[in-house]
Amino acid sequence: AGPRLRRRAATATERRLHAQYAAALPLGEAATALAWAERPVPARASEGPRRLAAAVRGNAHAGPLPAPRRTDPALRALDDALLHAAVAFDLGRGQDLHTRRRSAAALARDVVGAGGREYGLRVGLCFGAAAAVAQALHHGHWYGAHQHWYWLPATAVFLVKPDLGPLVSRVLCRAAGTVLGALLFAGFAAVLPRPEGLVALVAVCGALVPVAARHFAAQTTVVTVLVLALVMVGGEPQASAGRIGETLLACAIVLVVGHLPMPGQRGGGVRARIGAADNAAQAYLAHVLSGSGDRATRWTLRREAYRTLAEARAAVDRAAAELPALARHSEGAAEVAEVLERLVDTTTACAVHLDDTGRLTPRHTARLAELGDELARRRGRVGGDRPELPLAG
Repeated sequence: AGPRLRRRAATATERRLHAQYAAALPLGEAATALAWAERPVPARASEGPRRLAAAVRGNAHAGPLPAPRRTDPALRALDDALLHAAVAFDLGRGQDLHTRRRSAAALARDVVGAGGREYGLRVGLCFGAAAAVAQALHHGHWYGAHQHWYWLPATAVFLVKPDLGPLVSRVLCRAAGTVLGALLFAGFAAVLPRPEGLVALVAVCGALVPVAARHFAAQTTVVTVLVLALVMVGGEPQASAGRIGETLLACAIVLVVGHLPMPGQRGGGVRARIGAADNAAQAYLAHVLSGSGDRATRWTLRREAYRTLAEARAAVDRAAAELPALARHSEGAAEVAEVLERLVDTTTACAVHLDDTGRLTPRHTARLAELGDELARRRGRVGGDRPELPLAG
């Protein structure tokens, strides 16, 4: 899989990756400005990035780059970025990967904000309902010999996690994966010697977990076989039937709670992501229009703006894939995210132009004003009013 882009580089390979990533930031900035300009780009201008990409893939030197075409601010920015990137990629040294730690206030807003409150309420309701059902079944001896009554509330709480996909999709995947996994384990348990065969089954399933993580149903199938094998190795009786029943009950509880009316405005998770992207876009725009020459801070703010936009877009897409009863609470969020994306792209184009000429063209200021008006019209549909954009002029 290659080295990871960690916050702090610990090895020479990671430091080289940091240098390459930092050198690529100005390239992305210049490319965005070129796309925003909507003018034809000379064929020779694209040859440099191709050679640089080939050098990265082959872990080789970039070699000579084509002669620059410095006829436009964005092209000049691209040429400068290519030269610096070629040096950084060849030497494996460059600027640090600039990041900012989130403040305690920002973390607190995530926890106690609309999205955090809605998620916490759903987790509490699912856990309480599942624990009550599990205790009733446990004391009624529905479980038979095994005593793992906590599986039901644990499964319900896990299914509430929104990053596993739309509610109905993750519930169906969990149910199908658990049923298939329990049936597979029942077959393995009938033919494998104990405990050697079960230990081998645990080892195989453990190796398959990273591969199965590509799909939630496949991951659930592998994990179910793994857990049931561990339970039997520990001396517990076979619990396949109980595991299927508990999972189906947890799925039903999560589905019911997920569609219950909640106090306050629904769709808090989507609104929180849109709000974070809005704040990041405004911070990036304010820094660019301030005329500051601190490019490291600018690139950090640009990364944060695009990262929060990606998170907002993912949340919007998940909400749109829900059943209509839930999807309607996030109507209009996709349009706001699209306007914010265009605003961040325009801000990047403004930054490149300001670096080159020191002032904005009427087209830049007109586009910023247009996006500010459009954003103000659409904001109220998902999260209320926000402060006005710090437009130039």
